[in-house]
Amino acid sequence: MTQVAAPNEQLSELKRQQKVIERLKLLTHKYRQAEVVQKALFRISELAASARDMDQLYASVHAIIGELMAANNFYICLYDAASETVHFPYFVDEQDNLDTLTQMPAEKLKRGITGYVLRTGEPLLLTKDTFRELEHSGEIDKMGSLHVDWLGVPLLSGDQIMGAMVVQSYQEDVRYSQQDLELLMFVSQHVVNALERFRQRELMQAEIKRQTAELRVTNEDLLKEITVREKAELQTSVLFAISELTNSSEDMHSFYSELHKQINKLLKAQNFYVALLTENNQQVYFPYYVDENDRKAKQRRLRKGMTEYVLRQGSPIMIGSREREELVRRGEIVVGGDNGMLAQQWLGSPLSINDDVFGVLAVQSYNNESTYSSDDLELLNFVSQHVAVAIERRRSAEKLARANVFLEKRIAERTEELVEEIERRKKIEEKLYYDAHHDNLTGLPNRPMFTERVEKAIRRQQRERKGNFAVLFIDLDRFKNINDTLGHSAGDQFLLEVSQRMRSSVSQHDLIARIGGDEFVILLEHIESLEQAQQVAESIIQMMRAPFILDDQEHFSGASIGIALSRDINESVDRLLRDADAAMYEAKSSGRGRYVIFDDTIRHGLVAAVSQESALRSAHTYRDFRLWYQPIYGLDSDRIEGHEILLRWQRGDKLLAPGSFIKQAERSGAILDIDHWVIKQTALVLEQQDGELPQAPVHFNLSTQHLMTMRHLKALEEAIDALPIPKDMVVLEFDEQNLLRQEGRRLLVSLRRLHAFGVKLALDDFGRGSGPLQFIYNYPFDIIKLDRNFVRQTGRKPRARAMVRHVVTLCEELSIRLTAEGLESKALLKQLRKLGVHHGQGNLFSAAQPLQESDNGASDEQEAYA
Repeated sequence: MTQVAAPNEQLSELKRQQKVIERLKLLTHKYRQAEVVQKALFRISELAASARDMDQLYASVHAIIGELMAANNFYICLYDAASETVHFPYFVDEQDNLDTLTQMPAEKLKRGITGYVLRTGEPLLLTKDTFRELEHSGEIDKMGSLHVDWLGVPLLSGDQIMGAMVVQSYQEDVRYSQQDLELLMFVSQHVVNALERFRQRELMQAEIKRQTAELRVTNEDLLKEITVREKAELQTSVLFAISELTNSSEDMHSFYSELHKQINKLLKAQNFYVALLTENNQQVYFPYYVDENDRKAKQRRLRKGMTEYVLRQGSPIMIGSREREELVRRGEIVVGGDNGMLAQQWLGSPLSINDDVFGVLAVQSYNNESTYSSDDLELLNFVSQHVAVAIERRRSAEKLARANVFLEKRIAERTEELVEEIERRKKIEEKLYYDAHHDNLTGLPNRPMFTERVEKAIRRQQRERKGNFAVLFIDLDRFKNINDTLGHSAGDQFLLEVSQRMRSSVSQHDLIARIGGDEFVILLEHIESLEQAQQVAESIIQMMRAPFILDDQEHFSGASIGIALSRDINESVDRLLRDADAAMYEAKSSGRGRYVIFDDTIRHGLVAAVSQESALRSAHTYRDFRLWYQPIYGLDSDRIEGHEILLRWQRGDKLLAPGSFIKQAERSGAILDIDHWVIKQTALVLEQQDGELPQAPVHFNLSTQHLMTMRHLKALEEAIDALPIPKDMVVLEFDEQNLLRQEGRRLLVSLRRLHAFGVKLALDDFGRGSGPLQFIYNYPFDIIKLDRNFVRQTGRKPRARAMVRHVVTLCEELSIRLTAEGLESKALLKQLRKLGVHHGQGNLFSAAQPLQESDNGASDEQEAYA
């Protein structure tokens, strides 16, 4: 049977080699360099079997390495730990000759470069410069000729250093690289394997020679010795074949199959299997299992089987019937269940790497004809060490492949996530930019975006030196009245309608922006004449006159517009907005519902206003303010019922009334300081001139700015507390027009607080404008003072008299005292008495007059206030 099967096996092997050659030919172009290296490694592996002796082995290794890199200077040294010597079995060098010295003490060699590699166990690439650095650092001493490049790698057997392999160059045009170092290191592992196998073969051959010599001595043992020799040769060939399986097997299944064939040559392995632990060490599985009873082994959880016993012990074991019974008795193993037919003999050897057991290699026999010996167990254990290395390499390669697949998948997922994150951030940035440059309510551009567009228009005008543009500043009329009466929701609806009307009044190239509560601006680009800006302003004014439907009711508004035209290349955004704003205020002052174009007259007014503002801020320091007062009389009794404190500004030789500077003081913010000065100065006068004025309430005209923040309100209360008169003798007057300009809810809260504080509240100049009755109905005013112009009209207009009569009735029902200002004639006095007005003031009774101040007291107060 053997003679018939051999040709078939040879034919099968020949076909397999032909297929391999065909595949290699297809890959030759792409992997030529890899093939050279691979062939060199194979040749090194084959040297252990083909070389006649060690000298031929070393010379062949030198020749193979010379094909991979420049190796004219090459040597191998071996370290003997027992004798502490270093042996140079092979040395070829162009400069140095060690023929007379093949061995030297390790202590003598350790200070050289070769000794450095043997000491550290690390590969080393040295140039002249790096050699001198190591020499200067004391790591090495110079031994032999100085090289240009020196390349040395350790020969490692496991963790033991068995020697070193070195190539070196004395020529500048022959240099080595890190790639050469890595290649030499890789080759060194195969050289170590070849050396070990050759040593094993030499040992085996020596043993065979020794046994052969003994057989010559004793003829009667000749047959026995011949059998031993044949068996030893068979073992050697099998071990070499198993070693080659690591490199020649295409996959693990073919590896296990070929391994089974080779082991079957050494011992009876009809029943053979490989068992491995899973990664979590909780189960065992069988990647290869051959049994004559066709038994199949399945993956299972660890239990007390013979395979698990070897895994626990970590050492090879041979179990027969007697040993199995003993192990069962001790509880080490359990038989029965799905174990099937029990083997007569069972050999198992652990598969381990660095004492870490991860599997078992096992053979078994079901009859007494096939028996095993301790030699078989030892042989199986030796084989298992080679198998363990091969399996571990294969598993590591598979793990690396899985890791690469996972990494590629994770990179792809992360890349997709990053793309999504970038898109999300772009959208967020776009939204943030939009929100930062647009009004939240109307969606119109805001002040920053408007400023940016105007700056671009200015730069374009500076660059092109042609083309004009205009800025329109729009303020809505009666917006605060709508907001306070109907609420913020209606106010928002009103502003949305306004923005839509404005959009329809301009072209798509023009820009509308909301820069405040009821303030809008428009940039008109590329206009050819001022008339175009005027047409847009007129269109907006006309559209704003149309009624607004809010809460199912018609409400009317209007617009006051200021127009500023770009003048020269030195124009600026701030100046354009300032000019348009000033023109808008001029439009409001002229009667609202119109537009005004900024011109030199307005510019001169701005300059005057700035000058007046500067003078106002320094007025305290120069003691320019004066206190006056005017009595308030009972019209029926001619008795003084109060004194209104009045302010005058001594500016040069002119004594200015409040009407000429109060608005500027309001705009500049100086009004709060002025009001506090009036209260404190009045307190000082009252303390020093006690009894001069009749005991009657003192009226102060105050700005509504005191009512807009809690900080200002508290400061006002502290100033009132400092007055030397009771709180109920203090009357705070607030102008109707100023109240209309402020936010109603904030006003109501502050006025109620002052009323609870104990002072009296008066609504001044009632009837100057529309005279909204909400101030009478909803606000805690104790006194209503009719505006002097409104009072003057009662003498000649029936409608004015009817209005006064209505207000008198309303105030009587609400217990509010009504006072008329500006009484100048007896006829007017008689008319007001007839209408039911019982309190008044004016030149008919007493003109305003200076309040006498103490020089010292005024000086102290002014100095402190300044």
